[in-house]
Amino acid sequence: MKYKIIITTVVVFFALVTVPFAKELVVYPNEGQSSEQQEKDKFECYSWAKGDSGFDPMALPTASEPPPEKEAEKGGTGKGLARGAVAGLAVGAIAGDSKSDKRKATKAGAAGGAVVGTARRNDQKKEEEKKQKDWEQQQTQQYAQNRNNYNRAYAACLEGRSYSVK
Repeated sequence: MKYKIIITTVVVFFALVTVPFAKELVVYPNEGQSSEQQEKDKFECYSWAKGDSGFDPMALPTASEPPPEKEAEKGGTGKGLARGAVAGLAVGAIAGDSKSDKRKATKAGAAGGAVVGTARRNDQKKEEEKKQKDWEQQQTQQYAQNRNNYNRAYAACLEGRSYSVK
């Protein structure tokens, strides 16, 4: 379980780091500010924008909430598959009239139960994958929005100090 969380965190980290619209801004001094003054202004605006937006572009991205938890397995493997087969056996045993019919019905019921169990497990896996993908997308969007808010605050600060920001 710990490994799944670590792997998920790494995947989300790389997804967040590679967000296409988290580009660095280009800053140009409009009034011939020296490079020392530019660095001072950039740092002061970085500090202000970080405080104003609550976002630090220098910090490692983190998820705002944990990934969705996995549910207990339903059908398809191990006990679930066996339960489906046993249920099918029981239905098949009850359904048949003669001994031969009961054997056929039992076999068909067991096979049907196994198929239903496998289908339930496959549906569960698809649902878990969808939840994981939705969570990753939500985290990426939230990161991008926070980064955009920071960029807007940073640009406003620098523009107030006579810089062009693109």
